[in-house]
Amino acid sequence: MEASSRGNVYVKQNGHWVIASGGYDAGGGVLDSARERGSAIGTTENYNERMVSIQIVLDMNKMQLLPLPFLRNVQGTGQQRKTNESVSSALEKLQFEEYANQYRQFMYCLEFYRLLIKHKCHRLSGTVQKHVCNMLEQMTSTAISLELFVPSLKQTLRDVHDCLRDKEQEMIGSKAMRRKHQDMVSNCLVRVSNFQYTQKEEDGTLSLMDLPKECLINILKKLEKPRDIINVAMTCSTLEVIAMDTEVWESMCFHHFNDKEICDYVGHMELYSVNWVEVFKFCLKKSKVLKTCYGDELVVCNNCRGVCWRRVGHDCISNEVLPSFTALSPADFLNLLNL
Repeated sequence: MEASSRGNVYVKQNGHWVIASGGYDAGGGVLDSARERGSAIGTTENYNERMVSIQIVLDMNKMQLLPLPFLRNVQGTGQQRKTNESVSSALEKLQFEEYANQYRQFMYCLEFYRLLIKHKCHRLSGTVQKHVCNMLEQMTSTAISLELFVPSLKQTLRDVHDCLRDKEQEMIGSKAMRRKHQDMVSNCLVRVSNFQYTQKEEDGTLSLMDLPKECLINILKKLEKPRDIINVAMTCSTLEVIAMDTEVWESMCFHHFNDKEICDYVGHMELYSVNWVEVFKFCLKKSKVLKTCYGDELVVCNNCRGVCWRRVGHDCISNEVLPSFTALSPADFLNLLNL
């Protein structure tokens, strides 16, 4: 049942939405007319308002009945965490098919699929192989339509394609199925390779270069990869100056490295004399690892020992305890699965 803004009540009959002659009862029956309801409903205007209210309540009840993505029965701690769920079952319970195409979870799911094929392809069932290839195909369409995540997707497709080709003899399934999966990934790679960004039309609206310097600096401070800042600097001389600003690289340093690592280099310097680009180079050479951040990620609830999406949440059985979570990187989640 649906209620329109004009007060019409629609009922789905034989697969088609039609206007109910006299409305729709909460119990599921079509009413002949509002007048027949008498005092129980009142006027037609009151009846329509009541139907809209009923629809809202029904929709809210449906929302409450929808299960949140959640994986139970996680045992152990740290690197010893394991679940008895199969890969396909775990991905289904965490609703990877839905969230892999969402903006916040896209990069996390993409990295997980890359690691899954790269390190565990010889242990994957035909069902999981099909799932991964289908999801990569959907994610390719999503990335092209949104014009986002294209470079990362392209690199992942290359890695997956090379892995499917080089380890074809080790994989489970028939030769025809393996070739089919290779062709699916190859087609996705061709689509991404032929992709071109849409040029912005001169419509008189504001562009990036119309923003003040302070705004541009704040935008660049949101980037987590140094390569992205370098690419911005290569676009034009104006952005080159802004990309090399002290604030940008100071933010980059404190994002990837802790205070101790930074103080090892700048502890004896005056703050105004610090070259934060050199600080970043020094810390990177020493640690050799950069942090990877995701819009959303899988976490382990420290109270009920279940896995869920951080931003989506879950119905914890320990409601009286303050929520506490431990982040799972894509590699950690892969290690947790029963493979």
